Order: sequence, then C-alpha cells, then structure tokens
Amino acid sequence: MLLKELSDKVFWKMTLTLALPIALQNLLSSSLAIIDNVMIGKLGDTAVAAVGEGAQIAFLVNLVIFGACSGGSVFAAQYWGAKKLDGIRHAYGLLLIATVGVSALFCLFASLFPEFAISVFTNEKGVISLGGEYLRIACFSYFGVALSIAISTILRSVEIVRLQVVAGFSSMICNVALNWVLIFGKFGLPAMGVRGAAAATVVSSFVNPLVMLAVAGFKKYIIIAPLREIFGFDRKFVGKFIRIASPVLVNETLWALGVCCLNMVFGRTGEANISAVTITKTIENLVFIFYIGVCNACSVFVGKFIGAGENEKAKSYGRRYIVLMPIMGIILGAALILSRNLLLGFFDISETARATASSLLIIYSCIAVIRNIPYIAIVGIFRAGGDTLFGVFCDLGLLWFISVPVTAVFGLVIKAPFPVVYLVSMVFEDTVKTCICIKRFASGKWIKPVDRRPKNEIPEKESV
Repeated sequence: MLLKELSDKVFWKMTLTLALPIALQNLLSSSLAIIDNVMIGKLGDTAVAAVGEGAQIAFLVNLVIFGACSGGSVFAAQYWGAKKLDGIRHAYGLLLIATVGVSALFCLFASLFPEFAISVFTNEKGVISLGGEYLRIACFSYFGVALSIAISTILRSVEIVRLQVVAGFSSMICNVALNWVLIFGKFGLPAMGVRGAAAATVVSSFVNPLVMLAVAGFKKYIIIAPLREIFGFDRKFVGKFIRIASPVLVNETLWALGVCCLNMVFGRTGEANISAVTITKTIENLVFIFYIGVCNACSVFVGKFIGAGENEKAKSYGRRYIVLMPIMGIILGAALILSRNLLLGFFDISETARATASSLLIIYSCIAVIRNIPYIAIVGIFRAGGDTLFGVFCDLGLLWFISVPVTAVFGLVIKAPFPVVYLVSMVFEDTVKTCICIKRFASGKWIKPVDRRPKNEIPEKESV
C-alpha cells in the first residue's frame, strides 16, 4: 500500500512543483552564507569565528520569526483549502506586525550591546571584539529578513513559489558584489573586513522583499491589497490566531535558545572548533535545503486538505512524507560524506579546523537518516493540521532535558573530544523524538481544523 502511495505520479508532481522552487530559494540563501564564509576566510580563523558567532543572534531572530510565521501558515494553508481569501490576508497582516516587532526588539539589543551579545556564545576575546563590530551593523538586516519570511510564508501557502527564487537570486547577486567591494576595498573604497560583510548583509536583506513586493504588485497577488483588508481583522480573529500560533512561537523561541545553549558549549572549546562548527553548519544548510523544500510542500498540502475537509488524504500524504525522510537521509548523507573534502577545500581555514569539520560532517551525515523525521512530522504535518501544542512538549522537553545537559557535561565537565561532544548533542534527542513523533502521527490526534465555518468560494476573476 505504502509503495503504491510513493509511486503515485500526482503526489510527486505536486511535491516537486512546490519543493524544488523552495529548495532553490534556500539554496540561494545557503550559497550566500558559503560565499560570505569563503570571502571572510581570507581574513583568518578569528574573522570566521567572529562572523559565525555574530550570526547566532540572526539565527535566534530567524527562528522566532519562523515560529510566528509557521503559526500563520497554518491559517493561510487551511484557509487556502477552504477558499477564504479574507482569512489569508488577515493572517498576513498579523504576520507583518509580529515579525517587524520581533526584529525591532532584537535590533535594538544587538546595536546597543553587541560585544555582550557575542560574549554569551564564546569567551575568546578576539572573537568577541571582532564579532561586536560585525553585529553592530548586521543587526539592521533583521527587518529585511522579517519582511522576506512573512511575504514568502503567505505566497507559499497559496502555492506561489517561483517569485521567491527570483527575489533570492537578486539578493544573492547584490550580496556577493557588495561583499567583494566592501570586504576587500574595491573601486577606491577602504577595505572594511567583517564590517563590510555586515553592510553587504544589510543591503541585500532588503532586496529580497522589495523584489517580491514589486512583482506581486504587477501580478496583483494576494499580498497586494488595501490596508483595511490586510489589517482589518477583528478581536475574535486575533484571539484565534494567538491560540494557534503562540505555541509555535514559544516552541521556536525556546528551541532556538536551547540551540544557542549548545553553541555556548561549542564556543568554549577553542577558536578552531568554533570555526569548524561555523563551516560545518554552513555546509549542513546546503544539504538541509532539500528537507526544507519537501517540508514546506508537505505543510501546504496537508493544511490544504484538512481545510477542505479531506482528512484521509491529509493522512495519506503525511505518511508518504515521513517515509521519504530516511530515504533522503541515506542519499544525501552518502553524498555529503563523499564530497566533504571537496566542499571544505573552498574554505581558507586552519588544518585543525578543517580536520574537525570533516569529522562533524560525517557525524551529521550518519544521523541524517533519522534526524529529519521529527522535523517533517512536527513542522510539516502536525502544525499544518492545527496541532501546534504537541511540538512544544516534544521539541523543548527533549532538547532542554536531554540534549543541552548531556552536551554541557561532555563538553565542559568531561571535556571529551569535540566530535564526541557534537555527536551527543544530537543522537539521544533525535532517537527518542523520532519514536514519539511516529506514535503521534499514527494516533491521528494532530488533525485540528482552525475554522469549521462553511467555505466561501473565491470569485473566478480574483487573483492570488
């Protein structure tokens, strides 16, 4: 039965139609990080570590914003299935308010206390000083990122994905050009080093949403509407939004803080290890783009089917995506192991950092077989089904009560070899979480429609 479901041509056509453009969009984002690290690598391990630690704050911001938008995507996808255009626009308005508000708070903190923010993650003085210079400028990119994620969330939910690729490519070209000019001082400009990389990040972050808004305005997509339609939600809608979205926001925020705690342990094991982790995570993100694409496709279709009242079809698609994860893990993990030395060859880092990064990539590749089953289950299926609370207990309980304390003991007390510390940060949590998520999916308790009212059809001439 399952083999027949996986061989369904309609399933693959629908999945690839959404997954490939989303994967390509994230490939562009990951390529930006790789290009940044390649260019910054010319400045030495300290510069790589400084930018890597400065990016920890951006990572936290992104996940908090992603949490808010994941909650919003539940509404958008289910309203799309139910053909309720006004609900989608109201969700978009709340997302804009939430994401810009989060960005403002983090930007204020990072611009006023950049060295303190970096010192949370490492005790290396050189990294703290240089990372503070980077963060003081780069923090203004949070606003551009917030707009990009909010707009992309709504467009993906209504199955518009190609525009994000165009916007991402434009942003990447801008970032690469400005990096080259500002980091190394071209066209008569002074060489700004890590500050140049930060300035390039800020400018390119706004290119992405501006391109999407410009094209959406020309095409008259759903995000282009009078402000009274976007922000004209009532108190009842806000209450419902908060009830559904707040668990996801809490989940992603506390999960991000937990990951930051892991990085605090990593950041106290030496400068070479910090560089190795920075490079490893950059390459990991290059692989993870495929999982992101599939997960987003899963979320859109599962939410759409539940919104349309087709619960059995939602279960069938969810089951296929769960089975697909370990298959992808084997293929992508093997590819990463075979190509790791080639990929590491692009980075100008010390031999110690390179050897450590190679070991970390092997560990990540082996764990990938089970690591992304909970990801697709919680983010792609349960949240799309309206079950946003389960992930809070599953994600946070295992991270905070298993992964963080075990990693801290191995890294700071036992002082185990760094690859061992990296391994224990994942293996115990991922194994238990996979078993719990499979059981939850089988129960069917994750199907919770956000709106049971009769659906209103979209007028024939209405453009999304």
